Amino acid sequence: GDELVEPVQPLRPGSIYNSNRTLLDHWLRELGCEVIDAGILPDRPAQTRLKLEQLQVAADLILTTGGVSAGDADCLGQVLRDNGKPLLWKLAIKPGKPLTVGHFGSVPVIGLPGNPTSALVTFGLLARPYLLRIQGVEEVMPLSFTVNAGFDWPKPGSRREYLRVRLEGGQAALYPNQSSGVLLGATWADGLVQIPENSTLQMGDPLRFIPFSELF
Repeated sequence: GDELVEPVQPLRPGSIYNSNRTLLDHWLRELGCEVIDAGILPDRPAQTRLKLEQLQVAADLILTTGGVSAGDADCLGQVLRDNGKPLLWKLAIKPGKPLTVGHFGSVPVIGLPGNPTSALVTFGLLARPYLLRIQGVEEVMPLSFTVNAGFDWPKPGSRREYLRVRLEGGQAALYPNQSSGVLLGATWADGLVQIPENSTLQMGDPLRFIPFSELF
């Protein structure tokens, strides 16, 4: 996207740092993947389509972040729907709703959301198991265990939610800012807890906890 700036460069008005590139590059190499870095694509459908055409010759999987929501500048989703074979678009999870999966030519495409925490959650829960499976791993889903909530969750949501928490005194303590644009909570947290859709909870209720060590 046009708004992205690499961390070593000064921010300009309306720009944000490209944190996802560093994270994804590290996670992929940890899984033994050979990474072809396609760089930052501008918000131009023609250039997005050209880059996908180039990558389908060299790559076994095209993994992107950003440009998959419903805005006018979300070019990847547009190009995939117009020129590729989309299989799904949008999941009932939070964060991570705009995830897109499909094919461009014969190459699979996983389009992760652009918000950093959305990219983190969808990579760990969805892209990583796929990558492990195509490498021949049979047990690909992250291990989890039950912990007690150290917080109340009084308002049910229509989507399944994954919250950043840290284990303190045997309970899951909630990071105060769960915005999908805030990555700092991931450095504070030990992992994610899952809140089922249309659910409330009280302090002490059991929760499914997924350690970050199982996701990355």
